Amino acid sequence: MPKITFSNDSARRHDLDALRAVAMLLGIVLHGLMSFMPGLSVIRDTQQAAWVWIVFLTIHGFRMPLFFLVSGFFTAMLWRKRGLKKMLQQRSVRILLPCLLGAVTIVPLDSFVGRWAAEYGKRLAEEKQSNVTEENPSTLFEAIRNSDFKTTKDFIENPDSRLDLSALDPEFKLPALHLASLLGRNKVVEMLVNRGADIQQLDEGNRTALHAASFLGRVDVVKILLDHEIDVSVQGNADDTAMDSTYADWETTQGIASWLKVPKLNRKRIETGRKRIRELLLKAGAPSQENTNNEKTATDTPYSTDRKNKNDFFDKKALETIRSGYTAWLTSDRFKTGFKRTDKKGVVDHGIFENLKPRHLIFSRVFDHLWFLWFLCWLILIFVCAESLLQCMHISLWQLWPFQLNTSIWWMVPLTLLPQLLMGSMSPRMHFGPDTSLGILPQPHLIVYYSIFFGFGMSMFISNEKSDDLGRWWLWHFLGAAICFPVALATMENPAITAVPQILFAWLMCLGCIGIFKSWCSTESKAVRYISDSSYWLYLMHIPLVMVLACLIQTWKLPVFVKLCIICFGATLILLITYQLFVRYTWIGLMLHGSRKKRLLQAGTP
Repeated sequence: MPKITFSNDSARRHDLDALRAVAMLLGIVLHGLMSFMPGLSVIRDTQQAAWVWIVFLTIHGFRMPLFFLVSGFFTAMLWRKRGLKKMLQQRSVRILLPCLLGAVTIVPLDSFVGRWAAEYGKRLAEEKQSNVTEENPSTLFEAIRNSDFKTTKDFIENPDSRLDLSALDPEFKLPALHLASLLGRNKVVEMLVNRGADIQQLDEGNRTALHAASFLGRVDVVKILLDHEIDVSVQGNADDTAMDSTYADWETTQGIASWLKVPKLNRKRIETGRKRIRELLLKAGAPSQENTNNEKTATDTPYSTDRKNKNDFFDKKALETIRSGYTAWLTSDRFKTGFKRTDKKGVVDHGIFENLKPRHLIFSRVFDHLWFLWFLCWLILIFVCAESLLQCMHISLWQLWPFQLNTSIWWMVPLTLLPQLLMGSMSPRMHFGPDTSLGILPQPHLIVYYSIFFGFGMSMFISNEKSDDLGRWWLWHFLGAAICFPVALATMENPAITAVPQILFAWLMCLGCIGIFKSWCSTESKAVRYISDSSYWLYLMHIPLVMVLACLIQTWKLPVFVKLCIICFGATLILLITYQLFVRYTWIGLMLHGSRKKRLLQAGTP
């Protein structure tokens, strides 16, 4: 590897400016990919590709840790340059204020666009359904979808048809029983079961027909399936039971239903049906969602005995005890404190605070994709309090051992392991990469996780010359990350094992990115400078644009890569134009990145 020389000038770190900008732009790619991944977005593109998941997980695995690492560096730089008080003032303007303003403007816009996208997808499905020819359906799946009971009956009862009832719908990979259950075709479901359809058959997501019927509140179908003793405890790939399906939020319900081309959703009927289904499932022996989330043991978790490896280096039972105990603590009844006021007429709810309880302060979607800014506010506040205490004790942060890089690089890897082990404790997830916390109160394991990266970024600045070696061997870092990534994917079913390669992947990618940007972007470039300045605006506003573009092109018959480029480049171009016209030289630009004429220090944007 060639020797890399670095500047110790703290006035401007062009490499980290560029790195921060690229990390922000990767957010556009990340959210652009979601429309091609069923279950992650209300938009369901007609085109799919296996590589989408790989790219998504790669970015997700290191992007946010890298953000916090770089933010820690610039926070330390700003603190050293201006002092604690002015640093706090600057961060309040550049981070806290945009975060709070965005919570009441950008986040509602995101929700509005999401609802529009769901309705748009629903209309597309209905239009396509209405355009179906009046000719007799050619397959059983078409007959079920078209509500053609006579043709469906002919397919099933025809002895010469040699119909395979376990076959999958070529478009959505659903068995006939799942499709009929999802659409609420009661008579068809009963006919299929009576004709020998496997009631326990799983779709590609390892879910039964009970999941499908419960998801859309098909009470009569659920009764039929329960009468035939379907297993109510089956868990899908996301560790979700049929009971969990009844708790899906409305936006998710609309998105999945539109993708599956389910016409004419009635929210009231679905919610009423789901409530009745939960009662039926409980009577049939299904655990409640609370029990499912909070009281799992080694025998009733997705990591059951039939999936255990006797040679595992970590005791799964102990891990699940920690994870379930942590989840139970966050969701326990001790957090159920309502916000009420009393007047002459009695107890009255506080309007929008009707459902605002401490538990909801953690799990509500208050900040949406702006949660990063909110977390950063918490970390800066913690740092200010800690530094103020150290000053009172006449202790210099610069001399503390954790901030000396020559001793703190690799001990942060095992330090990060514990919060990584707790990832996925709150809800079923993909078990790769960090969680996301959108509420007012950050989840404790996440604030600890990101504080480690934030502190490491501070140590990069504090250690000064010692940090020059950081990332020097970036090629080997990327090679190590390339090895850790498939290992992490292969072991995702075991959170104890997968946590190690996932942590190594995150750290190696962060160090590799630091090194390559030191090597390639250490000198000033007007183009990179412009992208760096505009990236904050792009980060704040990209979500609604990405959703609109993804929604408009979801039915285009183009390769996934081409459609992804249209979404990403289209959103970026529009945002750059709006930045130049409405942000750069306005009060918004002043708030986001300071004066355009005097830029002595680039340390404010996240």
